[in-house]
This record gives sequence, C-alpha cells and structure tokens, in this order.
Amino acid sequence: MFHNNNGGFLSRYLIAFCVITTGLCIAEGILGSLLLPDGRLPYSAYFVPPVFGALTSLTGLVMESRKVLSVRQIAFRLFLQWLLILGLVFGVNLVIGYRYTPLMVGIVTVEVTVIFLFVYLVMWLNERRIANAFNRELAALQSRQDN
Repeated sequence: MFHNNNGGFLSRYLIAFCVITTGLCIAEGILGSLLLPDGRLPYSAYFVPPVFGALTSLTGLVMESRKVLSVRQIAFRLFLQWLLILGLVFGVNLVIGYRYTPLMVGIVTVEVTVIFLFVYLVMWLNERRIANAFNRELAALQSRQDN
C-alpha cells in the first residue's frame, strides 16, 4: 500500500471506503446511543457515513508514491493523513453550523483516531492475506520447477 502498484489501486480505495463507512456507522450508533439516547435523525442522515467515507478515502492519496517509502516518510504521511481527516470532519461540521464543546472535540478526535487505526488494521490484514497466498503459489510453482 505504500508504493504505487496500479494493479490494486481501485480495490484498495474501495475496501478503505467500505471499512471507513462501516466504522462510522458503528461509531455513530454507539456514541449516539450514549450521548443522545433520545435523539432522532432524519433519513438524510443515512448519507453522512458514505459521504465521509468517500471523502476520507481520498485522503489516502497522500500515501501514494512512485517509490518505496522509508519508515519515517510513512509515519509522516500517516500523520498528515490523520490531520487531513480531522480537518475534514471538523471543517465540514463547522461549515454546516455545528459547534463543538471541548468534550465533543475530544470524543470526535478519539473516534476518528480509532476508525483510522481500524481501517489500517483491516487493510494490513487484507494485504497480508494476499501476500501469503502469493507466497504459497510462488512456493508451489518453484517446487514444481525443481522436480
């Protein structure tokens, strides 16, 4: 995921979109139940997770590179992506008129961070699964050539 191989570009972003949207739905359900148990949302609220999922998936473009990145470069780009997502979440809500209390700033920051880590965990597990399958196939092919 840390260098550009065009083969899985679209699938990586589609997986990220799905995981982000799922994480947002779960987080909104849990936090909404705890913080606003009597609150009711209009049907248009169902569009919020996919819209934010799409927008935050696009922040993954900061991780794309034509060369293999060092650990320091990856860490910086991950931090930059996290900041972009926080800016997006707070910025969109401020534009539509939502004002945050200090407690809500902390809660939303933790929520974004947990979803961010969850997405990268799922992406890592998926890429690990693909790499293991590739290595098994490669080993089988090499053993057939050795015989």
